[in-house]
Amino acid sequence: MEHITPEEQQQSIEAFQSIIRKSETALTNMKPGTSQKKLLEKRLDAARIGKKVLHARWEDKKLDVSKEELLAAKEVLEGLLLTLPSFLEKTKPGSGQRTYIKRRIKAFQIAVRYMDDY
Repeated sequence: MEHITPEEQQQSIEAFQSIIRKSETALTNMKPGTSQKKLLEKRLDAARIGKKVLHARWEDKKLDVSKEELLAAKEVLEGLLLTLPSFLEKTKPGSGQRTYIKRRIKAFQIAVRYMDDY
């Protein structure tokens, strides 16, 4: 795997933190038991696990996640990786939104690769 610079590490952690924050906010406005809420909860769990994986790898810490949780998170992140490029195509070159989506894609790719190691 290519070397991940400290700046890229920080950007990846921040990408996951942003996803987690936005998802938690969105969940508060959703009706309980809906399919949209369940989907967002799965994505939120995957983001939290993705962030834990990055911290565990880069800070040489134990990853406190079950194999089932890890596999489920990996599946969700891989699914999101398939959809993110379509959002990227809709953004203007050089825009902040484009940069944000690129960083999110990179963070997901790194986390998924690291999940393969666990």
